[in-house]
Amino acid sequence: MPPFTHVPCTGPSDAVAERIAQMAEFLPESLWLVDVASRQVIYANPAYEKVWGASRESLYQDRHDWLQQVHPEEQQRLRDAIRRRPHGGLDIRFRILTEREEVRWLHMKSFAIGDGPRPHTIGGIAFDVSDVLAAEARAHHLTHFDGLTGLPNRNQFREQLVEALRHAERRQSQAALLCLGLDGFQSVNENLGYRIGDAALAQLAQRLRRDLRGGDLLGRLGGDLFGLLLTDEGSLDISQAARRLIDLTATSLEVEGSDVYLGASLGIAVYPSDGTSADQLLYRAETALHDAKQHGGGTFRFFEAAANERLRSRQQTEQALRLAVQENQFVLHYQPKVSCNNGTIIGAEALIRWQHPQHGLISPAEFIQAMEESGQVVAVGRWVMHQACLQASRWHARGLGPFSVAVNLSARQLREGNLVQQVRQVLEETGLAARWLELELTESMLMEDVEETIATLGELRALGVRLSVDDFGTGYSSLSYLKRFPLDAVKVDRSFVQDIVADPNDVSITRAVITMAHALQMKVIAEGVETEAQLALLIANRCDEIQGYYFSRPVPAEEMEIMLENGKTIPEDLIHPRERKRTLLLVDDEENILSAMKRLLRKEGYDIRIASGGEEGLKLLAEHPVDVIISDQRMPGMTGVEFLRRAKVLHPESIRIVLSGYTELQSVTSAINEGAIYKFLTKPWDDEQLKEHIAEAFHQKELADENRRLSSAVQLANRELESANGRLQQLLEEREQRINRNETALDVLHEVLEILPWPLLGVDDEGIIVTMNGQAENLLGSQGGLLGEPLDSVLPPATCDLLLRQGVKETPLQLRERTFLARSHSLGLASAGRGLAITLMPTSPS
Repeated sequence: MPPFTHVPCTGPSDAVAERIAQMAEFLPESLWLVDVASRQVIYANPAYEKVWGASRESLYQDRHDWLQQVHPEEQQRLRDAIRRRPHGGLDIRFRILTEREEVRWLHMKSFAIGDGPRPHTIGGIAFDVSDVLAAEARAHHLTHFDGLTGLPNRNQFREQLVEALRHAERRQSQAALLCLGLDGFQSVNENLGYRIGDAALAQLAQRLRRDLRGGDLLGRLGGDLFGLLLTDEGSLDISQAARRLIDLTATSLEVEGSDVYLGASLGIAVYPSDGTSADQLLYRAETALHDAKQHGGGTFRFFEAAANERLRSRQQTEQALRLAVQENQFVLHYQPKVSCNNGTIIGAEALIRWQHPQHGLISPAEFIQAMEESGQVVAVGRWVMHQACLQASRWHARGLGPFSVAVNLSARQLREGNLVQQVRQVLEETGLAARWLELELTESMLMEDVEETIATLGELRALGVRLSVDDFGTGYSSLSYLKRFPLDAVKVDRSFVQDIVADPNDVSITRAVITMAHALQMKVIAEGVETEAQLALLIANRCDEIQGYYFSRPVPAEEMEIMLENGKTIPEDLIHPRERKRTLLLVDDEENILSAMKRLLRKEGYDIRIASGGEEGLKLLAEHPVDVIISDQRMPGMTGVEFLRRAKVLHPESIRIVLSGYTELQSVTSAINEGAIYKFLTKPWDDEQLKEHIAEAFHQKELADENRRLSSAVQLANRELESANGRLQQLLEEREQRINRNETALDVLHEVLEILPWPLLGVDDEGIIVTMNGQAENLLGSQGGLLGEPLDSVLPPATCDLLLRQGVKETPLQLRERTFLARSHSLGLASAGRGLAITLMPTSPS
């Protein structure tokens, strides 16, 4: 019988033994111990029977009993390995056969226990890695083949292309590379939805696959781009093949009951005349495809000298960009971001400029695309981030902050697997706190590979970095969709801001974005603010921040520093308007009516503005705050009802009255029902009654203003109370965590962990690391410095969430460029302490 039996604890060593026994009994891995002197198995845990499919009693009687389960083809290899390492150090994978003749893969390790060179016990552990190996096989397939179409992806297609060109070189034969790009495929996604679009791509891929000849290659190069290699096995009529592919693509597809019509353009590069390497042919075929699309699509183009000239021009630009990187020709300009709450500078957006030695300052619009296509945008983007963070850190050190610095991310940067690591490294190098860095992304970037994007943004958010979506409103997303992403702010595109004071649609969109974003706990930043009227309207609609030429153009760091030193702000009267006279706007196309009304009301103390028509009235509304509007109905160009409808959208807080001698019952009634008109008065008017109506209108306006003020005050008070409660809760939680850490750390024994030959961490029930073995210290390089730290400071947050909060027992993860299987084991069943043991089983060689 095994020696590990449950006995009362009488001392530290007994406690260690009890914890070891407890852990061994509940481990899902097979664990056994062999006494060196007697050569007998002295202990095997319950998992042995599940992993090996054999009884423990048989193993106690014959220590080699487990070999009977090993696959016949593996037995000799395993025996040889054991002979070479009889006293531990075995690390091997092999197959076993279950009772149902099912093949499973095991990973087995052995280790010596005892002091000095002569151990007294040999331990072994084995665990089933069949699922891990299957997952690795699936991962390999996913990295080499497109998940939607099943075709080789760009990397795999390139590898096949390299091999095919070697074959063509040996045979001295010709081959043609065709890049097939769909024409206007975006409209399919827009009109029918991405699900239909994806299904159409999958059907088209199968159609193209069926059309292949033996020896030809087909792959999906990305998006709506396919690559085909035609070999001269038999015959090679490239033009005929190209026309057939265009016709094949143009034939309608039936997807979920809808007929989907696609069109295609083709770019062709021929081996060896157009290039001899895979990369060269791909590049030139895509260049030819660009030419085909420039000619209207639905056609094909061979790579030509003219295209080559354009290619050379682009290569020159790329070369100049490389030189610019080497010679530090790039500079950063900063455009201030200003708070609409107090008018102060609270941040700046870092914008790259190319200081060319011959051509002077070059706008990014002229070189960003070439930089993106050449891949240099990743290195330059990191430089921008580093310089912006370094500059912000210097300003903070000089007492000119703190405030945030915003950096634009490119699509390539977002797709780079090490973006989170780069951001963390930049923050460490520059000393800037993560909360002062804001990363801006476009809508289109968010819409590509949504799940991966959410995961990446979640890791960035966990660092403390702020995230915002730029140019909101120009893409295809919505705020309801954006709530899936961990965003802090949205930037309203300048196209909506430009006409905000005149176009009711633009102001409605902007107001809706602000309202919905605030409901989703996001801030709203308006870019492209160029006039005081735009700013006033944005402040009135509770926009949080603005940037634009009204406050400042993008400026070099030196000029930005001067603004910070001088404390430049938005004028106080725009942020907090002073008490002003009651303002009345009179709109009528008859000058004598306007004069008569001004005479009537001149002693009432109103600030009276007049306009001779609707357009002039809208202009005045854009430039001045107005309380009450009185408009004639019949005016040339725009009726009074039309004018007041637009005034309601632009300035919903104003009180609007129609004063007219003509009654158009239907339009007036409709306007009143919509709330565009407060009252309808007729000409000729009674002087005293008109003055009473106007006085009542101002009274209603002031009551509404006071209600809005009180509502804002209540909301502000609620937010402050919520923030205070949050801080109090955080303090209580931190105090409780400290107490729990002190209590739980006493129950965790380091000796248990040191016995095991793989990394193992002990955490308490709050996810705090309370112990770790030597293997874990070697892997994480901590030398014990991580004790007392949260588990998510050493393992990915997503993995910690699965293990600690969702109760997942095992999950794969990447750490230090190695693959592990993380498994959690509950502890504390026989003691006061509670927690988990986290084992990291290597599934890839070190």
